[in-house]
Amino acid sequence: MKKIFMVAIMVALVASFASAQNIWGQGKMSAGGGVELALPTGTAGDVYGMGFGFFGLFQYGLSPDFLLTGQLGYNMFGEKDFGGVKSSLSSFNILAGGKYNLSKAVTPGFYALLQLGLYNASATVTSPAVTYMGYTYGGGEVSASSSEFVFIPGVGMQFGSFDASVKYVINGDIGNLALDIAYVVPL
Repeated sequence: MKKIFMVAIMVALVASFASAQNIWGQGKMSAGGGVELALPTGTAGDVYGMGFGFFGLFQYGLSPDFLLTGQLGYNMFGEKDFGGVKSSLSSFNILAGGKYNLSKAVTPGFYALLQLGLYNASATVTSPAVTYMGYTYGGGEVSASSSEFVFIPGVGMQFGSFDASVKYVINGDIGNLALDIAYVVPL
């Protein structure tokens, strides 16, 4: 039984690497999904914890070395506690961009990435009530949301049907460094 299982895994891996040859190319389409791990930077790093998200993506080859990309995703950032005051953030994002293959001799390979888009972020801050000289002040929960334009440069590498990229989300005070891992198949 173990041998059959190992053979099935090997066949799946070979098929995965072989199918990736069809992702890069003029007129080629591919789609997939993945997960994202995000580390908030700047002011956001002071307020929010590590982020985790998931996304779906679509790619269309304009040339053998350039893919147009579209991506829909959702991210959740962990809660941080400042003396009882807790904050959390989540965002829904819509991105469009491109990937340019930098390793022309090896297709697929190392690529540069640029995405532009819209992040719809929702933040929640919860604070405890404070009692001073017999009077209670504050306490409660405040929520706010906004839509922000984002600019995302990055680099990545295609390993068969697996795609890994590192990118920096530039969004005012809510920037983050993100690691994306996706599984992409030709259509």
